[in-house]
Amino acid sequence: MANCKCAYCSSEFETADDLSKHIDRIHHGSGLLEGDTRKY
Repeated sequence: MANCKCAYCSSEFETADDLSKHIDRIHHGSGLLEGDTRKY
């Protein structure tokens, strides 16, 4: 059962790591899940 949902496209992932990799690849590179707030 998926338990992590992408805030951008609502795709669901098994783990936070999978979700983070998806955001990195698909949406905008390093994101808030990694704690990188420099771009925001």
